[in-house]
Amino acid sequence: MSGIYAKKILLIASDEQVISPLVKLFSRAGYETFLAHDTSVAISELMRLRPGIVLLDIEITGIDGFEILEAIRTNTDAEIAKTPVIIGSQTGDLIEISRALKLGISDYFVKGTFNAEQVLSKVRKHLGDNAPLSPGSDQSLVTTVEKIRLLIVEDDKFLRDLATQKLAKENFDVMAAIDGEQGIAIAEKEIPQIILLDILLPGIDGFEVLKRVRANPALADTRVIMLSNFGQREDIEKALGAGADQFLVKANFTLDEIIEEAKKIMAKPRKVS
Repeated sequence: MSGIYAKKILLIASDEQVISPLVKLFSRAGYETFLAHDTSVAISELMRLRPGIVLLDIEITGIDGFEILEAIRTNTDAEIAKTPVIIGSQTGDLIEISRALKLGISDYFVKGTFNAEQVLSKVRKHLGDNAPLSPGSDQSLVTTVEKIRLLIVEDDKFLRDLATQKLAKENFDVMAAIDGEQGIAIAEKEIPQIILLDILLPGIDGFEVLKRVRANPALADTRVIMLSNFGQREDIEKALGAGADQFLVKANFTLDEIIEEAKKIMAKPRKVS
């Protein structure tokens, strides 16, 4: 990509609790980080620096982060317009993330469960940077245990948010969807290792989502746990017959127990019928 400097990162943020650890970590990993905290400076720095990637806090006080994102994507310079963007969201609000995905973000992280090492891993992934850290860098700053990529498809906001918070603390890299169509879109883009899939969803139901997941070769190794408020035998048989790895009735399991079941499934090889 001519003119784009992969080792340069433009960080558009004002929150010192995010900025300080990221700048230190990026420096030790061999990246140059440049800061901006308003729209005009962000765009001018983007044009001047031509960074390999942009990290954008979508909720800078007094600034519309989406305005900056839209300005990047509609830039008349085609290379600038295609710059990978990772956004920071305070809570991982699904409407916010969905809007950002439509504007072509590469990834996102949740500031409420902020982990600088995880952000560095995302940066390296999207820059295609698989090289070992440079001599003298602090290897211990990079997470050595891969987080399990998990997608939860659940229309109940309270349950979805609660599950997202708990899962993030249990070595899961959590993505969430509010309905079946969004769940399929995220699954096809992110290729999660496991999906927690509610059956009753607005629009297409969990069975249709499962059918499409199992029809996609890229998701052949993805585990699927179906969740339901009910435990009718026909639903259980239908789910397992369609390729679900497990069927859990919500009333019979606490959220902590569901998480433990997910861990157990990920610890075993997947059986393909």
